[in-house]
This record gives sequence, C-alpha cells and structure tokens, in this order.
Amino acid sequence: MTIDDYVRENQQQFINLLANFVSQKSLSQTGEGIQATVKFLKELLEQFIHAKVEIIETAGNPIIIATLSPEKDNEYLFYGHYDVQLPGKLAEWKVKPFKLTQRDGRLYGRGTGDNKGQLVAQICGFYVYQQLYGELPFTARILIEGEEEIGSPHLLQTVRALKDPYLNNLSAVFVMDGSMSQSGDHVLRLGNRGVLSFRLGVRTNESALHSGNFGNVSKNAAVELMRVLNKLINPLTGQCRIKEFYKEVVEPSSQEREWLSSLPSPYNIPAPIYKDKFDYYYRLMFQPSMTINGLSSGYEDDGVKTIIPGKATAIIDCRLVANQTCDEVIKLINNTLKAELNEEQIQIKYLVKLDPVKIAASNPLIPRLVSTITEATGKALIEPVMPGSVPNYIWKDIIGIPPFTIPLANYDQHNHAPNENITIDAFLDGIKIITYLCRNLNSK
Repeated sequence: MTIDDYVRENQQQFINLLANFVSQKSLSQTGEGIQATVKFLKELLEQFIHAKVEIIETAGNPIIIATLSPEKDNEYLFYGHYDVQLPGKLAEWKVKPFKLTQRDGRLYGRGTGDNKGQLVAQICGFYVYQQLYGELPFTARILIEGEEEIGSPHLLQTVRALKDPYLNNLSAVFVMDGSMSQSGDHVLRLGNRGVLSFRLGVRTNESALHSGNFGNVSKNAAVELMRVLNKLINPLTGQCRIKEFYKEVVEPSSQEREWLSSLPSPYNIPAPIYKDKFDYYYRLMFQPSMTINGLSSGYEDDGVKTIIPGKATAIIDCRLVANQTCDEVIKLINNTLKAELNEEQIQIKYLVKLDPVKIAASNPLIPRLVSTITEATGKALIEPVMPGSVPNYIWKDIIGIPPFTIPLANYDQHNHAPNENITIDAFLDGIKIITYLCRNLNSK
C-alpha cells in the first residue's frame, strides 16, 4: 500500500486524534488545561507511536521530549508546541473553539492551525511510516513546548540543560509551524525574521487635567509620546528613523533572488505600500521593520471629555533580519532616547526578544527537503526567510544545527483569531510530508 493510500484510508482516525487534542484547552496565558494536555500527549506518544517520553519541568509549563528509534547514526529534532492562544470573543466564533467541527472541507477549532493540527500531523506521519516500513532509519527527537504563544520564556534555558543528554548529536531541526503559501503550495523556509517587542510609556501628570484650566500651561502626555515616537519612526514613510537600524542589512543573493522570483504574486493585501512582487517579498524577508502595534491615552469612550492626558503608552515591535540582534537594537533605541530616559520622561520595558535566523542557500539538505515535499504534495516553494518570528535562533546558536521550517497549515488558517481552521487537505498533506521525510532522511 502506498503512503497516500494509507493516509486517505485512515484519515478519520487521524481527525479523531486531532479532535481529542483540540478539546484540551492548553492556554499558556492562563495555565488552564496545561497539565491535562501534557498527560494526554504523553499517553498519545507512548501508545500511538511507541516513543520513549520524558516530561521536563521548567519554571513555567512543562516541555515534552519523546524519542523514536534511539541510537541510529543520524539524529533529527522535530519541534512543535501544545499551547494555544485564548479564544477571544466567543460571539465571533461560528463553532465552539474547543470542539473540533468539520465543515466545508475544513476542521475548525482553536489550535487546528497553530499548532495542534500541525503537531498531530507530525505524530501521525511517524505512525504511518511505522505501519508501512517499521522502525525509523534515524533517531527522532520530538520536542514539544507549552509556552510558544507567550514568547517561549523558558525554552532557551531548558534547551541548554537538555543539550548533553538529548540534543548533542543532531544534524538538523524541523519546525512545523506557520502557514503555507497564499497560492496553496507547500513551502520550505530557510530562516525567519526576529522580533523585539517593547512598551513605551510617558507620564506627565499623576492624573488627567482639565484642558480649559491647564491647556497651554501643562504638558500633554499624548503629545509627548508623539514627539518621542517621531524620533523612532518617520510618519510619512513608516521607516525607522534610526540610521544604524539598517546598517547590518544584507541584500539577497542571486540564488535567493531566483527563489523569490518563483514565489506567487500576492493578492488581496490590505492597504498595500509595496511596488511589485519582488518588493513585496524583499520588504517581508530582507528588510527590518519598526511597527506601532497599539496606542493608548486619555479619553476613548463616546462623547467628549475635555482633558489633558496624564499618561500615554505605545506598544511597538521590531522585526529583525539576518545580522541584526535584539541586544544591538536595544542599544540603538536606548541611545536614540537617551535624554528622555536619563530625565525619566519615558519608561521602556522590553517584552519579547527573538533573534533572526538564516540558513545558507548552499546547505546540502535543501534539495532533499524540496524533493520530499514535492513527492508528497506535487510542488514545493522555497522562501529564504519567514516574515514572522519563531525561536529558531535557539537551535542555530545554542545547539549549532540548521532549523528548517515546513509549515503544514493553510494560508487562511485564522490562527490567533476566531474560527481558526486547517483544511482537511492540508492536514493530510502534512501527514504525508512527515512520512515521506522519514523515508528520505536515511543515513546516506
């Protein structure tokens, strides 16, 4: 029996596994359902694919590490996460978020796309290989964390502790997260942008002031925040005003330009500011950004309240590209706002730090991975850089292995939003990709 036939014949069993997983809430922001989810996964990994499983306690949520076919010549790491985002406003969901619902060729529920559906596809891919071929031709380490949705605050220190017993002989890591191409084609990503998020606050008064009594004579926190933001971001172009911010940026190589030219043209991009297809991907993959995520100050309800705000806040993120680091950008920001910080006019709290990663275009695994995805699904695109941010720097900088990202969810999965979903085709394709990958990652 072929891999494709086996997956199709057993698809309901695999969907049922996903339904059981989705019913586990696993909310890292609140802690709800975490322990029950860890127990569920431990039993699934042990009983379904006969893995040796250990639960690694951290200062936060536990990390699961499972091993298949130990002591083979080659070892590979497969990364995923079991935690999910909060469901948000239930009225905006057309299904119950923690009950898997099948509708119009899609599987709806929180985590179906990010990342429970992709994690179950990995596990089912191992299962299919075992059923058809027996023991894996390599040692698989499956690492599943429970804090990805809150920035993986304890992953780095845990990986350092796990390096000697589990992660010393790895050749590469495969990250199944994110979305495939807008065209519906599957993608191999060779890097990702980093992210630095921070909260910028201004306080001029202990409370709001009456604008008639204090207008023109007292500082306005909202105006002061605008002045500070103007030192960081050009409001006419949206570009960062710190010249050194772009100093280390490297232009795409000829091979990377060729890969970009093969990507599909974007469509339905809201409020576009790019010039053409190349500029679209260039901005997303090879240019850093500084983005205002939110602004808050003063009176925001209906009607009028004539006040001078006493405080104002901005939440900002920087998406960083290869050769940039969060620590270096923090220095640039702090130096730019040195006067305001010294005079305690502003407060900055750095919230998330993930450095960027980029794999060399000459890596010998790339052709094998492209042929594997093509064999499983019919086509494979290469994206030199994932525009979003994942903690792949940990694998490259701490473990010293290249991280390859192979997203298994559809582009319109609505992750982090109401009505999150994964198409049944994407789910089954993901299982096939993992099975073919097991077959092709031999010791040669």
